[in-house]
Amino acid sequence: MIRDSLSILVVDDMKFSCESIRRALKKEGYSSVDVVNNAPDALNRLKEHPVDVVLADWLMPEMDGLELAKRIRQQDKEHQHYTGIVLLTAKDDISSIRIAFEEGVDDYIVKPPNQIELAARIYSAGRVAIMQNELLQSTQNLQKLYEVKCTVDRITGLGRLDGTQNRLNALLKQTHSRGGSTCCAILKVTDLDSIITAYGKTVHEQLMSNVATRICRHVRPIDLIGHITQDEFLIAMYDLTDDVRCRNFKRILHDLNHRSYKTSSGFLNIHCAMAMSVILKGEDEQDVEELIKITRGKLHKSIATGFEEVAT
Repeated sequence: MIRDSLSILVVDDMKFSCESIRRALKKEGYSSVDVVNNAPDALNRLKEHPVDVVLADWLMPEMDGLELAKRIRQQDKEHQHYTGIVLLTAKDDISSIRIAFEEGVDDYIVKPPNQIELAARIYSAGRVAIMQNELLQSTQNLQKLYEVKCTVDRITGLGRLDGTQNRLNALLKQTHSRGGSTCCAILKVTDLDSIITAYGKTVHEQLMSNVATRICRHVRPIDLIGHITQDEFLIAMYDLTDDVRCRNFKRILHDLNHRSYKTSSGFLNIHCAMAMSVILKGEDEQDVEELIKITRGKLHKSIATGFEEVAT
């Protein structure tokens, strides 16, 4: 039941009133009821321990219930939370109540509160708060899912262009600040358009998934791999010697070009070209997009070798 799990904070500068309300709510089955005697203490408490419902006196010294409601709404926005707010008031004129609702108050109770009415209004505010917080959580989950889908390629499970560029930029900064080198390689499947035309998108996706798997087998966990366009992959490795770099990338290129791929249309072969650029400490810092453009511009050299060599 909602009453068993609802958390309530009572805010009133009159200690007797706080205790009276706390006892009344306990009798109605609300087990989690805390009290504070001023609005600033309430705000501090809520920062550390958000609650479902705040029941506050409208008229309090230092900060009244209306100002408290405004501050709670600000904190709610910052912490992606919704707090049900109910004001205790001797005011029952329409203009005052209208102002209260405009400031984010959910409900009000005219003093002195009737125990049954008090419990019912707290229940109503708590139910709204729970639904709002469930909605906020669902929205956050959807946002996270959307962000993942935007940064991770569905076919290969590798990072897409934006995420890959951000990680490559971090590698370049590390090179310029700590030394060593970063090698950026672009690998292009040159006959992908003809494959899609002949076999369709399903076979295309199977091939891209297999290419990604083969690349991953040849790199270290710390290396960067991204599927940056329909037919291009980016591979970046940090702090390797010239010999190791050449061997690693040539091995990848050879594996991709000389072993067939199992697809739903049978075993197929593809042609991949690869080019790489090396960035060393002390060189002029290069924009990531420009680095990719320069490296991509070397691919024709790899094609000219019959897809056997990595262009540098």
